[in-house]
Amino acid sequence: LARVLHTHFYSRRARMPSYKLTYFDVRGRAELARILFHYTNTPFEDIRLKREEWEQLKATGKAPFGLLPILEVDGTVISTSVAIVTYIAEVTGLTSDTPLERARGNMMMDGLHDVAVALIPNYFIEKDEAKKAELVTNFIDKVVPPWVEKFEAFFKLNGGGDGWFVGSKVTYVDFAIFNMFDFLSSTLQKDINLLLPKDKAPKLVALVERVKALPALDAYLKKRP
Repeated sequence: LARVLHTHFYSRRARMPSYKLTYFDVRGRAELARILFHYTNTPFEDIRLKREEWEQLKATGKAPFGLLPILEVDGTVISTSVAIVTYIAEVTGLTSDTPLERARGNMMMDGLHDVAVALIPNYFIEKDEAKKAELVTNFIDKVVPPWVEKFEAFFKLNGGGDGWFVGSKVTYVDFAIFNMFDFLSSTLQKDINLLLPKDKAPKLVALVERVKALPALDAYLKKRP
């Protein structure tokens, strides 16, 4: 049967919607959503499917685009990781305060997506280990550095890069930055310093460490599958 992880927290609201997040039993595209739920102490069902269970679910048409993850909110289905994360951020207070700040946050989210798609699809498709290693080397040496340089410069525009990425409070964008570099490091089995070198991006490195040290997130990271 599907693996279901029930999370139990004290509710901050008198009546919260029922949340059911469905994905595979890996971090992948659902991990940022899980992080946001855990950080905000928001109860949800963490449903982790095996491949054969996904094929059964897919055949029902429950996933609007035939893809995971999906998030059910009182039975209404939201699909695609970006829509899910944006929704969670909005209902848990993890968005920026102004439309301009939110637009700048969305800029960063698109940038993170562009970095990830430069490698991840081909990485999982490629079966030849030598070619896969070549893809990783090119990604780390050629693709990531110019993006990291741009991200660092963009971050410094907000108070010199000494606080949160946009605005004056932590938002889902900060968690997205942490999650992407953490995911790449664990997936590629490479030290995060190779992807995010301190001498090239000291402000971003400090941000990732600051996010990771948040007590609510740290508690989840220590126990997550």
